[in-house]
Amino acid sequence: MKAIGIYLVVLGHFDSYGNDFIYAFHMPLFFIISGFLCKKEDDHVIFWKKLWFNLVVPMLIIAAANFVYASILQLIDGSFEFKTFYWFVRNVLFGMVSGFDNLWFVYTLILLKIIFQYSRSSVLFYALTVVMLALAYIYNNNDLSDFPFFLKEPNAIVDVCMAYPFFALGILSHDYKTMLNGWNHKGMLVMMGVCGLLLVSVCCSYNGNVGLHCCDYGWNMLLCLLGGISGTMMVFAVSKLLGHALKYVVIISRGTIIILGFQKIIIALVRVFFPTSYADIVFAVTIVILFIPMIIWTEKYFPLMAGKYRINKIHPV
Repeated sequence: MKAIGIYLVVLGHFDSYGNDFIYAFHMPLFFIISGFLCKKEDDHVIFWKKLWFNLVVPMLIIAAANFVYASILQLIDGSFEFKTFYWFVRNVLFGMVSGFDNLWFVYTLILLKIIFQYSRSSVLFYALTVVMLALAYIYNNNDLSDFPFFLKEPNAIVDVCMAYPFFALGILSHDYKTMLNGWNHKGMLVMMGVCGLLLVSVCCSYNGNVGLHCCDYGWNMLLCLLGGISGTMMVFAVSKLLGHALKYVVIISRGTIIILGFQKIIIALVRVFFPTSYADIVFAVTIVILFIPMIIWTEKYFPLMAGKYRINKIHPV
């Protein structure tokens, strides 16, 4: 499911055909998966260690690498200014989509994990979903021009509002892990996949473009929630029908943060030669495949960017 999701992220960033369909569920999919895989730690020290090495450090390294790359391009064309250092620091601190770009997802996920870890009761955690949706509604239906930049500009902190219900659903679905793992009836899976496809299509038609990166749920919040859940059902059904993931698919799923952080560089290079193309579907597949050796190399030689804590558990030193 993660491999399919990251492919859809890459394809969506080509800003090509079918984007409304992809954006209706590809980021909700990732938040639901993240919630499903999330576990509350008994030891808060362990929690912060895992959060630091699995998400914070890779996020900061990737952000710094992207900043250096962008600065080099600006130096070459003569547009570089030293004030860009200020904007970089601001972007990192607040997870600003304008400069932090795709890493808003990682920043938002960090905040969601912290909320879950320190929620004293499940009732309180799930009840916060209503609060978050109310805040998202207020954010999308009021003039915020007089507010500070971190409220009126798209950023990871604000994006928590719309991401929260999907993350909470993922947490809830973990209680049914055994049932989901054992659900292999092909007829039911095909029906689930088709129903998910139809529901996402309906949501696209009536809800317009959804942009969780800017806390934008489209025209209707309920359709946004339905589209995200339906798309996740569809991807779940497809994944189950495909059976056990191949070795390289597992590698892709482990390296989604690396693909997320650097894929736009390659997309920009592709667009130099192919401004618009019906082959974007193929280009997106190619880009994801090209990241496989980079993920393997990173896990072996630069584990900090791959999530040192997680990699050490997979490959004990």
